[in-house]
Amino acid sequence: MHTLFTALKQDTLDKHTTLEETPPFSLFHNLSEFSTSTYNDVLSVMSVFHSTTSSHVSKAQNETPSLNRLAEMLNTDEVSAALHRDTNALQFNFAESFDTETNVENQAQTSQSLDIQTVNALENQLSFRGQNSAAIAAIYVWLGSSMGANMISRRLEKLNNDVPTAYYSAMAGCAKAWVPFKQTVEHILAELKLDDDKGIRDIVEDANSWFSFLISLGKAQTGK
Repeated sequence: MHTLFTALKQDTLDKHTTLEETPPFSLFHNLSEFSTSTYNDVLSVMSVFHSTTSSHVSKAQNETPSLNRLAEMLNTDEVSAALHRDTNALQFNFAESFDTETNVENQAQTSQSLDIQTVNALENQLSFRGQNSAAIAAIYVWLGSSMGANMISRRLEKLNNDVPTAYYSAMAGCAKAWVPFKQTVEHILAELKLDDDKGIRDIVEDANSWFSFLISLGKAQTGK
């Protein structure tokens, strides 16, 4: 039997690679061409992702209290507040940059958040193998995405765009939970009856579903 994290690393690689190459996340491949509006797109997508995953994890917790040990590693409130601060800061910067000569150009560059109908439609397309496997998969994607947050935060801070980085700073804090998360999951898989090949496959497939959700959100946000 493959260990869970070996299977996750191997069998979600394609989705993870596709995600990194999909706008707006491809922004981080070449920050020399940094776009504030594209960065705002990233934050808009992540706001929806974090809201959707935290809601799913919360529901799973209600039926499976042992998941509390994993859910508390997400720092949900801190991440949500950081997203809110950064988004507000970007909108303020957009507003400050408007003047009579550049208004049309800047408005064309200003990003809009995903509308609720689009978000609902994409959420309705989500399909999971099980509630607990989907919750573990969501936490895996959330914490996994935090692993590069420190590097991204430092690179953004070097830009001369007065870029807000509260979100990536908050996610860098989540990265500290990566090792405890792996250790805790391994201990509770048997309790959740997810410690056999089928259980591991369910978590992997549900992780791929969360990656697909992020990719779809990115495409919907950017129209690409």
